[in-house]
Amino acid sequence: MLHMPGLRLQTPTKRDVRIMHAAAGDPQAQRWLGWPGPIPQWDLEDQLARTAGRGRAFPRVLGPVQFLVAIDPAAGRVAGAFGVDTDAGEVGGWLAPRYRGRGLGGGLFAGAAEFAHQHLGIPSVSAGTEISNAACIAALASAGFIPAAGPDTQTLPDGRVVPVRWFRHESAYPTVCEA
Repeated sequence: MLHMPGLRLQTPTKRDVRIMHAAAGDPQAQRWLGWPGPIPQWDLEDQLARTAGRGRAFPRVLGPVQFLVAIDPAAGRVAGAFGVDTDAGEVGGWLAPRYRGRGLGGGLFAGAAEFAHQHLGIPSVSAGTEISNAACIAALASAGFIPAAGPDTQTLPDGRVVPVRWFRHESAYPTVCEA
């Protein structure tokens, strides 16, 4: 568990996984993420109203990607999530609609870097974002990510090819936590 300003980052429970996906299931998030098919509004609202962090931990969600769920400690609701691809050394994250525009993105990505470096032992992680995603660029910069070289474009899961700006975050002393 990591504590960042306004966020508690922890291993998701099985129940949290569906809520995490709902946090990125609205059309605005899908513009940037490109996951196939947005979640219907009624389901999105139902999922995001649920209390998070209950049940058994569910550490592996998808292949080499390890996720942490971001929980609003005051409300107990999912505020977002991030994933670290341990094979590619890439991080990605998102915030639920009601948590956007509140300055939490920097903490989310700072937590992603800390998790990658101090828990997974990854010395350098990268993050790519569409060049017009000003909020994500600001969040990455706020979290200490610096501009880096990378492919000019990226194909999103829905097949769209978008222009990308890359960032990296490094640690001189990465460690693997015992947990």
